[in-house]
Amino acid sequence: STMKPTQVKCAVGSLNQLPPWVEISGDVRLTPFYEVPALRARLDEIVGEMNADLSTLPTRGPHSKYEIEGARGKLELTWGAGYMEGIACTLGSEGNLALIAATESVLGEAKPYSICGSLPLVRDLQRGGFDVQMTGFGLMTSYHADNECCKLSDMGKGFRVLLGVIVGLSLSARYRRGAWLFTYSEDAPPALS
Repeated sequence: STMKPTQVKCAVGSLNQLPPWVEISGDVRLTPFYEVPALRARLDEIVGEMNADLSTLPTRGPHSKYEIEGARGKLELTWGAGYMEGIACTLGSEGNLALIAATESVLGEAKPYSICGSLPLVRDLQRGGFDVQMTGFGLMTSYHADNECCKLSDMGKGFRVLLGVIVGLSLSARYRRGAWLFTYSEDAPPALS
């Protein structure tokens, strides 16, 4: 998980004066093993502790203070509206096994990996009992770029992988205890054996 400042603004004044307020905005990327409400509660608690005793905050020497006669600094944490959560896919589930098998069949190998990010509603689906798996076939070299793109040939392979997942899961009741093995050729639809 990370918490990072991404924007800073302050009251405009003279260059030789400290501004009366500074606002730092940022972003938290929480790994899916933590809950957002718990994070918010803990950060609110930490800010409350710092405000209760500003002397615990680091300063730059004996004349650097957060409290002087007639003025006292204050930290304030506000939360933006809404949030998105990441998920951790269930690696041993039927959906994951079908996705790996179909990927290996079409691409020759599967290289599962993790990336921090979030998608709207996906965690809610997982909490609702759905076997949520994610895959993509775009170019990682342009991931989140202004010119994010893909190759039609990769999308064709992706379509065949997803077709293999559908075939595998539709037949899974008969193969729950067996190994997954998909075959694919340009002339025939994917088959599970």
